[in-house]
Amino acid sequence: MYPSLEYVNDTTLQFVPMLWGAPSSVSDTTFLENVTAQILGGSNIDYVMAFNEPDNTVQYGGSNIPAADAAKYWKKQLEPLRKMGVALGAPAVTGGAQGFAWLSNFTKACDGGCTFDFIPIHWYGSFDGFASHVADLLDIYPDKKIWVTEFALDNADLLSTEQFFQTAVSYLDNNENITHYSYFGSFRSFTSNVGINVAMLNSYGNLTDIGGWYLDGNATGVKPDNITVTPTHTIPTASSTATYTVPALATHYSAADSLSSPWFAGPVLMISMLLLVI
Repeated sequence: MYPSLEYVNDTTLQFVPMLWGAPSSVSDTTFLENVTAQILGGSNIDYVMAFNEPDNTVQYGGSNIPAADAAKYWKKQLEPLRKMGVALGAPAVTGGAQGFAWLSNFTKACDGGCTFDFIPIHWYGSFDGFASHVADLLDIYPDKKIWVTEFALDNADLLSTEQFFQTAVSYLDNNENITHYSYFGSFRSFTSNVGINVAMLNSYGNLTDIGGWYLDGNATGVKPDNITVTPTHTIPTASSTATYTVPALATHYSAADSLSSPWFAGPVLMISMLLLVI
């Protein structure tokens, strides 16, 4: 809920808080309190996101939240932020039929009470599948902008992974419907759970070719590897104590085209481990 202390005063970066998973209960408003405190304290928070792959199990990186429960949490903790002028990102579901089905169930459970301004998506697979998934999404939500908050060609050879990266980034840079994107690779290669070749750093923390390209540079000649390296230091994090009390509240195949469009309202207006391109 707070940016790293190493970056908290860096005005060139924008912190995007995320309610990653379910709070302890519907009455738990810790996330809302902390984000509100930061805004009132002068932090420039324009966007907030919620629920990382709620349709996926915890074992595979998801937050595993029933759609009906997520709707309750959203109304309690996200909608008040939008009234403060914060743009909200829809729950970031997995890329495929399962994700779209969850999102449809979520909007039905919201019954008109959940409003989001942009749609974050995740994709792991081929470029053709990626482009098809984006096109299907835009067919259903033509008035919404897209954030691609995770994408990579997982568990592939190095050449294919690098070709996917270059093709995908060129596509994203030239797609007016996509306003933000974040490649899934800002970690050391030996820690990757989607294959070492996606990583922007090798095991010793040196930029790989993908890392160099992503930072608008050139190829580095450094290849990802699978050597376990013990970190020599840790990054401190900010305190999670809120200073504001909230008043009483007055995958590789896209099947998006098989689902009806959920209800949305409102105009179209980094997260830990993400380097966001705007």
